[in-house]
Amino acid sequence: MNTPRDPSLDNPDDEAAGTLRPLPGEAGIPDIAARVRAADAFVHPQDLPETDLLLAADYAAHEAGFAAAQAITGGKAALYHLDARDPAKPAARPLTEEIARVVRARAANPRWIDGMMRHGFRGGAEIAATLDHLGAFAHLAGVVPGQMFDLYHDATLGRPEVRDFLARENPGALAAMQARFAALHAAGLWSTRRNSILAGFDP
Repeated sequence: MNTPRDPSLDNPDDEAAGTLRPLPGEAGIPDIAARVRAADAFVHPQDLPETDLLLAADYAAHEAGFAAAQAITGGKAALYHLDARDPAKPAARPLTEEIARVVRARAANPRWIDGMMRHGFRGGAEIAATLDHLGAFAHLAGVVPGQMFDLYHDATLGRPEVRDFLARENPGALAAMQARFAALHAAGLWSTRRNSILAGFDP
């Protein structure tokens, strides 16, 4: 019985064989670490009107992740968030400024928090997720001023009705937020001097 021969064995230029060798032009691709190190700025666009950079983990992964990469490769690129929701009026803001804008306009806004409280377990998860994303920006890029955490704490765990809601509807989210705030303080990323907040941390 004759076994059919794989034609790729007969032709070293076949696609299957070629995957074992550098692709054409591959040697000329600049080293990615050098490109990251040499960057003067990193701009991340946002064109979805129904979201902001604290509503999804991907924003911190991309925007703050670039700063974390430069901490390894070297370099100090300016970080910008490009608000392109209105193509006729794009607005580029420094990342720290955009984070402060979102915290004040949405995340720490009592109307948003109250709206989340009407959604039970899912609302509690969204409140906790916003803190997670804010913390990711702080850990990866150091672009979150301490007062932003003060504002978010005041709007969430600092309100007895919000704390009670979380304890009732999503105790896991409450525990996660308490642990996250404490970890941010322990890491030196949130240096609150307010005794009412410090008293809530474990000794």
